[in-house]
Amino acid sequence: MLKVVVVGIEGEVNLGFIVRLCKNFDVDELAVVSPQINVFSDEVKRFAANGVDYLFSGKVRIYQSIEDSLKDVGISACTSAVIDTRSGDVLRKAIELQDFVKIAQSYTSIAVVFGRESVGLTREEISKCNLLVHIASNPEYPVLNLSHAVAIVLYELYKTIKKASLAEKIDKADEDSLKIAEKYIDALAKAVASDDRQYEMFSLTFKRLLRKAPLSKAEIGFLVTFIRRLANKILRQS
Repeated sequence: MLKVVVVGIEGEVNLGFIVRLCKNFDVDELAVVSPQINVFSDEVKRFAANGVDYLFSGKVRIYQSIEDSLKDVGISACTSAVIDTRSGDVLRKAIELQDFVKIAQSYTSIAVVFGRESVGLTREEISKCNLLVHIASNPEYPVLNLSHAVAIVLYELYKTIKKASLAEKIDKADEDSLKIAEKYIDALAKAVASDDRQYEMFSLTFKRLLRKAPLSKAEIGFLVTFIRRLANKILRQS
């Protein structure tokens, strides 16, 4: 399943174009979180052009929170032109789009999250995603129009994800196992961190590493066992 999530969208023209793109690239759901416009307005329908039927297909859903829109998603990626290249801001450390596409092949449900035209996504919203993705562009002017960014991401995903063979998904770690691993990463980070900020950074860093490395069922099983035993041993000694 491929889901596009747009948060706080402000422009009817952009939404119309995005609806059209979702039909172009066979998107399973367009999740609109806290829109600042009428999602079903005449202007939206006009710019959706011949993709207007997608708007009324049941695939466009409105959510009140980003958390609700990402429930039951295997991997989620927030997009941003504002990334960290020098300091230690883990939250703003991004991977390139083509790297995300490679990672996404291992998942059966994928969400890509886009922010507002004016200010993008907040730090809190970015923290809700598994990864942060950056679209390569001129460093002097990296901010893309919202619908253009959606088009680039969907094109890259469509070329790979929609054509992925079943063989590529054999023996891959399932999403439930990854979530169990994340639970023990949280426990371990909490046990060794000296304060809340360090806990947050430990947890975020290792969860992102987990998502960047496609693992087999056997590998995730050994990893979960190792992290669980390590966390339990540390907690018993503290």
